[in-house]
Amino acid sequence: MNLSRDAYEIRLLMEQESSACIRRLKGSGGGVTGGIETGGLGGPGTPEGGLPQLVLKLRLRVLLLARVLRGHPPLLLDVVRNACDLFIPLDKLGLWRCGPGIVGLCGLVSSILSILTLICPWLRLKP
Repeated sequence: MNLSRDAYEIRLLMEQESSACIRRLKGSGGGVTGGIETGGLGGPGTPEGGLPQLVLKLRLRVLLLARVLRGHPPLLLDVVRNACDLFIPLDKLGLWRCGPGIVGLCGLVSSILSILTLICPWLRLKP
């Protein structure tokens, strides 16, 4: 459940960052034709679209995600901690087999990040 909350927060912040970036571009006079939000030139039905356009959109999304997570350290720590917490029960239930070293490392990382959020309250994700 915590990962779904993190995904929701990430989506909201990515939308805010994307709209702020578009506003900055429009304000500076650089028009955006065929941007990531508008679908771009050469959509899936046109001959000039295809895989390169999809790769470009994916690359822009990953860069936007990195920018959002870099700007919000509490969200980054919460995502990493919750992702580490996910592997332990998946291994015990036999749904995702990984070695005991990986399970131990995930537990260690999760515990260290939890202690870090207790020591530095500003790193705690606010609901």
